[in-house]
Amino acid sequence: MTVIDRLRQIGWLVVEAAFLLVVLCVLLNVILGDDASGQFISDVAGNAMHFLQTIPPGVVIGFVLIVVFYRFIEFRRPK
Repeated sequence: MTVIDRLRQIGWLVVEAAFLLVVLCVLLNVILGDDASGQFISDVAGNAMHFLQTIPPGVVIGFVLIVVFYRFIEFRRPK
């Protein structure tokens, strides 16, 4: 495995961990509410909600379709 491949793998792990952190903060904010969830969780959840409300719905649908298509192609590709 080359250095570039290893860096790419580590980079994707960091991206996945950050995404899971945001999702966890949003879920904790929904479950616990704004008052009981803490300042950090409330801020992350507020920023995520604001971001999702400001982008047009077509962008979200297009992004989801691209990801699903990519995963479908990767799944069907012979190893």
